Amino acid sequence: MNDNQAQADEAEIRGEGAGSAPPPGAGREAPPAGEPAAAAPALRAGGWMVPAYAGALLAIFLGERVVPTIEWLRYALSGLGFLTLVLVTALRFATAVREAGERRAVERALAILSALGVVAVAAYFTTTDAGQALLGVSHAAPETRARIGSATTVAWIALLAITTVPLFFGEAALAPMRRAERIEGRRVRAATLSGVTLAFAAVYSALFVYGASRLDLKVDFSYYRTARPGESTKRVAESLTEPLKITAFFPQQNEVGAEVEGYLREVKAASPQITVEMQDRLLVPALAKDAKVTQDGVIVLSRDSSRETLNVGSDIKSAGAKLKSLDADFQKVLLKVIRPQRTAYLTVGHGELNESASAPEGRTTKNLRKLLESQNYVVKDLGLAQGLGSEIPKDASVVIVLGPQKAFLPEEVAALKKHADEGGHLLLALDPDAKVDLDPLAGAVGLTWKPEILANDRVYVRRRYNDSDQAMLVTTRYSSHASVSTLSRHSQQAPTIFPGASSLDKRDGGDLKIDFVVRSLGETYADANGNFKFDADSEKRSAYNLAAAVSKELAPGGDAKDKKELRAFVVADADVFTDAAFRNEPNIVLALDALRWLGGEESFAGEITTSEDVRIEHTKEKDQVWFWATILVAPAMVLGLGLFITRRGRRASGRRA
Repeated sequence: MNDNQAQADEAEIRGEGAGSAPPPGAGREAPPAGEPAAAAPALRAGGWMVPAYAGALLAIFLGERVVPTIEWLRYALSGLGFLTLVLVTALRFATAVREAGERRAVERALAILSALGVVAVAAYFTTTDAGQALLGVSHAAPETRARIGSATTVAWIALLAITTVPLFFGEAALAPMRRAERIEGRRVRAATLSGVTLAFAAVYSALFVYGASRLDLKVDFSYYRTARPGESTKRVAESLTEPLKITAFFPQQNEVGAEVEGYLREVKAASPQITVEMQDRLLVPALAKDAKVTQDGVIVLSRDSSRETLNVGSDIKSAGAKLKSLDADFQKVLLKVIRPQRTAYLTVGHGELNESASAPEGRTTKNLRKLLESQNYVVKDLGLAQGLGSEIPKDASVVIVLGPQKAFLPEEVAALKKHADEGGHLLLALDPDAKVDLDPLAGAVGLTWKPEILANDRVYVRRRYNDSDQAMLVTTRYSSHASVSTLSRHSQQAPTIFPGASSLDKRDGGDLKIDFVVRSLGETYADANGNFKFDADSEKRSAYNLAAAVSKELAPGGDAKDKKELRAFVVADADVFTDAAFRNEPNIVLALDALRWLGGEESFAGEITTSEDVRIEHTKEKDQVWFWATILVAPAMVLGLGLFITRRGRRASGRRA
């Protein structure tokens, strides 16, 4: 049987005549019932709509953001873009009307998204000056206008993102099927929903970041992180009763300026008396000249005729150290502006710690002197030549005695007692290492001094790694007195170190108010024989008094400005104020709060924040753990996870097959 005969037989079986021509629709699948014949391919070729839509948005962007100062070009681009959006949207709806079934549903969904994009662009135009004038918003109060503008801006941006992203995703899925007889509507819907999900996620993230930026919270883990205003600085700002102007001169878009601005705005929030301005020195030359500022990175504080400057710098690398200590430096100049300078006298002539600059084991007081200067004190020496044996100078705001190694003359003790009785302020640091009788100094303010060195064989600080380390006392027992208020609030996190302390007690008689503000732990004992071992038969464990605050109000009921009050802060260990002890920050806080209480500024008590880098130390065992964890453990975990995912994928493929 030849081929022609086989084809004729096959046609006959199908019911077709041997010589009849195939019907017009032969080889093409008939459309489902209820769906009209397919539209012409030319009408379905809507792939140009997405480029036209994107080009229209680009034209509006160019008109509103790139050439807004050229009026005719702006209106031409923006108008052409908006008209194109409207035309494309209208054509989409027309296409949806012509189609039927699943294709109609897809085209209608894309047309609705396109229409919502037009609404978003229209909402944008309401934020322009012309739009606000047309709606009457420009005549509203500034606060109302700002709220409306912010809400409208958020609305049109969110709506535009939520409509255009799924529109482009859906069009990308539909493009390969536009000329086909049938389309996979499920694929287009899945792509559109994916676009909606991504758009909502982007909008949510943007709104979350915006909302977080409005909160007065900041966490900075960068190397050049800036110290935030400490509790003490905020309290100093709260005490202002007269206006204070702070002007920071930094270039625009400067990284250091941004950090400083954040710090100053937090300070401003503490007091309504403070105003803060960020200025570019080159844009306001007259203001910079008046403030005597000739370089960038300078903060100027002015109050009446008083003016102080703080140089931070404008380069982030060179200003890194300044940013870390910004709170301490700023408080120093702030105190200089808001109150006059004071004088602190340090006694000399008795082997005090402040006399020797080369004492062993860090028994120097350079940091205490710096602390006094940071609180706007002028530090002067006070010996027999300056009146210590007769009368303390009248300008003495506080007289400080730091661990004398020689006994004071009776005339010197009498001069200190007279100064205290007249409302003077004393800081006495009595040290048992002197091996001299310092009880007369304590007696001048109603105390007794017991020279036996205290020890604790359970809680102490290692220094020499022998029994003498038991004299390195640690305590967290503070009273609620104003002279230790900061330590009292953070007692468990602020242990102070007393490297060789004696003890204090109250002298019989007298009308002085005495508060023992720091006490040792209960396991402490007085090591009378100096063997650094607890002898149960002759020694007892107890909590000993390490520091006392003594006060007495003189002539009560008078004017607050003229009121005088005896104040004395006595410590039974001079080493608590040495440079070695100041490595422990609570010791600095102890000295700072004591000085503020003596100066009548206990309301300023609080912490000064610093952002010093924490030293990272690894032991040999830790280094071994890190080595094996990075060389063996981490790669093994990654390899195991990859094998697990691969095997799981293969099993899933096998089940599908």
